[in-house]
Amino acid sequence: MVTLEQDKSTYINSMFGRIAKSYDFLNAVMTLNMHKLWKRDAINKASVNMPYLKKAKILDLCTGTGDMAFMWAEKPQVAKVMAIDSCLPMLERAERRQIKSKATNADKITFMEADALQLPFQDNNFDAITVGFGLRNVKDLDLALSEIHRVLKPEGFIASLDLGHPESGFVDSFYRGVFLKLMPLLGQVLAGDQAAYKYLIDSLETWPKQKDLSQMFWDKGFTRSYYKNIMFGTTAIVVAQK
Repeated sequence: MVTLEQDKSTYINSMFGRIAKSYDFLNAVMTLNMHKLWKRDAINKASVNMPYLKKAKILDLCTGTGDMAFMWAEKPQVAKVMAIDSCLPMLERAERRQIKSKATNADKITFMEADALQLPFQDNNFDAITVGFGLRNVKDLDLALSEIHRVLKPEGFIASLDLGHPESGFVDSFYRGVFLKLMPLLGQVLAGDQAAYKYLIDSLETWPKQKDLSQMFWDKGFTRSYYKNIMFGTTAIVVAQK
């Protein structure tokens, strides 16, 4: 758990830097490879305006190794994908994937080291924004939402995919009591880093429920917001329109 003496941004960057090499493999194991379906679902929800756009410009926040950036690049309406992360080892792996990719649309992506709390972009710049399992890790969620609102074009969509809080007490008890306790053990066995995956459990203590995160988007001035539960609410997509 991050202590009061530690800077969350520094802790997160160090943690993800340690597990960068095994990150994709562990995601596949822990979600039975379903995380890719969830990411495509989030992208589809942020793509409602795509049929009416030409040369759309996309921002993928906390891109990690670039899964969602590569998915965005597949869309013919998308001309440019800016994929940012503050963890350099993750970006390096994403860039290696881009170099090795045989898909010509991978050239649409620009990977950049940047902070979600201080986005280096002009106002009203992007047609859509996505973030996969990343908002939970920012130091200041309120500021991150303000920055998202600032750089998103009017009528554009933001979709955030992340861990959720099951609404059923029974599911929540099983989720926390069984599944989440297995994650640090898998992290130790498969990545040699139990602490990094214990953080995933600890981070849920301060992460808002999906309905509350949806309300936070409303409070930031978005004109529409809703959420979709996945796997009984253990994961959720929160969508908002500016």
